[in-house]
Amino acid sequence: MKKTVIRSAKVPETGGPFNLCIRHGNMVYVSGLPPFQEDFCEGLRLARSTGAPLPKYQRKSIEDEARIVMDHLKWLLEEAGSSLDHMLKVVVWLRDQQDQAAFDKVYRSYFKSNEDLPTRTRMQAGGTPFDCALEIDAIAYVPDE
Repeated sequence: MKKTVIRSAKVPETGGPFNLCIRHGNMVYVSGLPPFQEDFCEGLRLARSTGAPLPKYQRKSIEDEARIVMDHLKWLLEEAGSSLDHMLKVVVWLRDQQDQAAFDKVYRSYFKSNEDLPTRTRMQAGGTPFDCALEIDAIAYVPDE
């Protein structure tokens, strides 16, 4: 089996030295996803390619940032032939643990039931990319067809 890099036109890439999502067999691995949208990522890619200073990230509410990350996670998994319901493990890095209730409310809204929830670790990050509110990485599987 070879690994396959998974991309989604809906999920912007930062130009960093990693792939956002890789499928190997029926397993899917998703890198830590920050809540960056295309306009910010375009600035990052340009700065990284030219050696210019990196742009400053403008924070959004924890709810908005959580929705952005969960949507990006959902879209990458779908491109890989999986879904949020097929996640096995999630790691959530919060900039501030006081955001956990607001984050959990958004997070739970992406699942049909408690049975569909993956295992999860939630940690307070010592620092998040560009001081954003959160970052999430995940492991999922592709169901038998």
